[in-house]
Amino acid sequence: MYCVRAILRHLRQPTIRKLQDPKVVNFIPTFYRPASQFSQAIEDDFSEQIVDEICQGDADLEKKLRILMLEVEVMRQDGRQAPDNLKASNWKHLLELQSRNQRHSYLLYLFKTEKSKENQKAKKEARKQAFMESKQEDVREYPDDVMYGISHQSLFLRIRDQSMNNFDNYRALQAIMHGQPIVVDCSYEGNMIYREAVNAAKQMTFVFGDNRIHKDPFDVHMCNVNMRGYFYEQLQKNIPSLEEPWLPLNIHTKSYLDVFPKEKLVYLTPHCRNELTEYDHDAIYIIGCMVDKVNNEPLSLAKAKRDGIKMAKLPLDRYLEWAPGSKKNLNINHMLPILLDLKMTGDWEYALRHVPRRKLMETKVLAMEKRLKRNPSLREQVFKNLKQHSDELPDSYKLKRKQSKASLYDDDSI
Repeated sequence: MYCVRAILRHLRQPTIRKLQDPKVVNFIPTFYRPASQFSQAIEDDFSEQIVDEICQGDADLEKKLRILMLEVEVMRQDGRQAPDNLKASNWKHLLELQSRNQRHSYLLYLFKTEKSKENQKAKKEARKQAFMESKQEDVREYPDDVMYGISHQSLFLRIRDQSMNNFDNYRALQAIMHGQPIVVDCSYEGNMIYREAVNAAKQMTFVFGDNRIHKDPFDVHMCNVNMRGYFYEQLQKNIPSLEEPWLPLNIHTKSYLDVFPKEKLVYLTPHCRNELTEYDHDAIYIIGCMVDKVNNEPLSLAKAKRDGIKMAKLPLDRYLEWAPGSKKNLNINHMLPILLDLKMTGDWEYALRHVPRRKLMETKVLAMEKRLKRNPSLREQVFKNLKQHSDELPDSYKLKRKQSKASLYDDDSI
């Protein structure tokens, strides 16, 4: 981007000199400058500031960054989907990406995010304008009448957002002093790609919010946190007051074995055999903070076995009819509301209402029924394919599936 502007500036200067008459002196006031030149100068200064911040005197890195800036500028000039504004953190991540397809995918993601924010801002301004235009004049029977309603007098006391926020923080601080601890294990960042780490930070933000507004919140402890990783960096963006001393959240760089007694720890993993039939109010449950869209290995089971702590899984098959092909791995923003409701009520059926409906057989059946209603000729074909598939399954299929499950729980395979 800097190189293109420099080349255009040098190409433009000779033509300007030829057009000017040397005998005529043009006086241009120093205080006047076109708006486009102001924006151009500010953008150049900002790009130079980003280069200095990222490179810090490294000539090879500066060369690579300027080539990358030129590539992004060419995409903009060609009309391809590239964001107009990029922060220093975005440039750092672009430098770490190896292939051009990865860079284009990331730029497309930033472009869509930028346009989404612009659309939301435009809709907000449109709603504001529509409200101002539709605002009716006050109709009073007498000049001294008191008006009630929106933007007028009210019979109810208004509770502001800051007051509600302080109340939720106070309840979470009470849980830190007297509540049951729960651990979120953040040691899986090395097993996640950048996109998964960002998604995990977003889920952790929901966990923090859901825990604060609950009637009986947990004392949340984040353990094994890498303060210089993508996860913590994104979490700081989502929660700007993350490092404030009054925030009701415990963050540890140490392991949970160094913070809590080992005999009270119970690791919740979907890969173990033991089911959590009854909720223990004295136990300290551990939830693994991991998004495993790419890596599907039983990492939480392996870690619990290495640490030598107890394990348990939610009794999903007892209370829910799971859809075939759906994973039984729940996000941490689903696990914590389940445990919160289970701690307060002790009712599994009520607590498991937080399980996403897309994972259940009921949703799949309703979707299939809706599809068959739209296309009645498809019904016979579906039943014919199902019957043919069941007939073609060999007898050794069930035995092979049983052996593969048994190898999952074998200690020697970890």
